[in-house]
Amino acid sequence: MTDEVYDELRRQIVDVELLPGSTLPERAICERFGISRTPLREAVLRLVQSGLVTVAPQHATFVAPLDAAAIREAHFLRDNLEPAALRLLCEAGSLDLSSMEEILLEQKLLLSRGDLSSFLPLDDQFHRQIFKLAGLEGVWSIIHAKKAHLDRVRHLQAPQPGKIPRLIEEHEAILNAVRNRDAAAAGTALRSHISGAILYIAELETQRPELFRLPDARAASAGAGQE
Repeated sequence: MTDEVYDELRRQIVDVELLPGSTLPERAICERFGISRTPLREAVLRLVQSGLVTVAPQHATFVAPLDAAAIREAHFLRDNLEPAALRLLCEAGSLDLSSMEEILLEQKLLLSRGDLSSFLPLDDQFHRQIFKLAGLEGVWSIIHAKKAHLDRVRHLQAPQPGKIPRLIEEHEAILNAVRNRDAAAAGTALRSHISGAILYIAELETQRPELFRLPDARAASAGAGQE
C-alpha cells in the first residue's frame, strides 16, 4: 500500500495537480486510501527523499517548490546520456523501431481526440524505448529517478498553444534520424526536443516566481524544522 500511495502522490505532484506549497492533509489522504498513518508517512518520507515534499514542525507537509538546480541537473543527464544511447541505437546491427512507431502513432491519436492528459506519459515511454533498444534501460531508470522536477516543468509547459504538435514533430525527427542511422542528426533532434523545458525555466521564474518558493510562513516553519 505504501507503494500505491507514493506512486499516486508523486503522480499528482509531477502532473502539477498539486501545486508547490499545497498542503498534504494526512487525515484526508488516509481516508481516501483507507490506510493508517504508518504507510502514508513511509510514502511521504520517500517523497521527501525525492525532493518533492517538505515536512515542517508539527508534521505539516507541503508540496516542495520547483528546484531549478535539480531541473538543470536532470537536463544535463538527458542532454549527455540520451544522444549517446541514440548513437548506440544507430550503430546496432539489427533495428526494430516498431515499439517507438506505435508510441508515436498513439500520441497522434491522442492529439486528434484532444486527450492530452495521457500524452506526456507516452512521451516518457518513447524516450525509455531509446534506452531499452540500446540495451541501456537501467540508465533510463537513473534518469527517471532524477527528473521529477523537470517533469513538473514539462507539465506546466504542455498546455501552451502548439506545444504538443511540436513535440510530435520532434519525435518524428528523432525517429527518422535513427531509421537513417544518422547518429549526429538524431542527437541534434533530441537536444532540440528536450531544450524547451530548460529554456522555459527562466520564463517561469519571472512570471510565476511563487512556484520556486514556499509561501513565507511555510518557508519559515520548514526552515525551523531543519535547524
